[in-house]
Amino acid sequence: MILTSDTPINRLGIFFFYDAQGVVDDYVLKLLDGFMPHFSALTIVCNGKLNDAGREKLLRYTSKLIVRDNKGFDVWAYKTALDSYGWQKLEQFDEIVLFNATIMGPVYPFREMFACMDRKDVDFWGITAYAGETVDKEQIPTHLQAYWHAYRRSLVSSPAFHEYWETMPLWKDYAEVTRKHEMTFTKHFTDLGFTWTSYIDWRKYQGYSSYPL
Repeated sequence: MILTSDTPINRLGIFFFYDAQGVVDDYVLKLLDGFMPHFSALTIVCNGKLNDAGREKLLRYTSKLIVRDNKGFDVWAYKTALDSYGWQKLEQFDEIVLFNATIMGPVYPFREMFACMDRKDVDFWGITAYAGETVDKEQIPTHLQAYWHAYRRSLVSSPAFHEYWETMPLWKDYAEVTRKHEMTFTKHFTDLGFTWTSYIDWRKYQGYSSYPL
């Protein structure tokens, strides 16, 4: 699915935030400032605490701020946001971006990344991908890194995508989330016939790093 520039792109951002003290640092505001011109709507989900100053800062960007118990890590924060819309509303967006506060930027305008990726005929994409490799006898498949997942309507409207999120377990262990969601999401949907790519070509860095973040 290609996103054309003939009409404004209807893109939903879902931003996951966590800080043990509930403090929203300035780099988070810088990040959101960089992305806001590219989103039609933004939902922010915070796991755990959010102090009054942090709440005030985040409400500058959205009226849809969800503060929830710190359960299920980022995956269940995203699930909570998706559930709050429902599939009928979600399928009205051209693209839905799930991203979190573990990245910093921009150091270069995001508009060129979006312009490049809008022309890609794919069902989902990310910024960087982890090259497949074997570590301590564990086979890690090539996968998009989960700090940024962008899903096109072609994926969001599919029964397979609905089932994936509707049956998502409530993870209690970070390693389990990584192994059973982040590492496997890309392969799972590729095996079902969906297409993907990453903005940074992970193949370019093979031999140097399997983790070109």
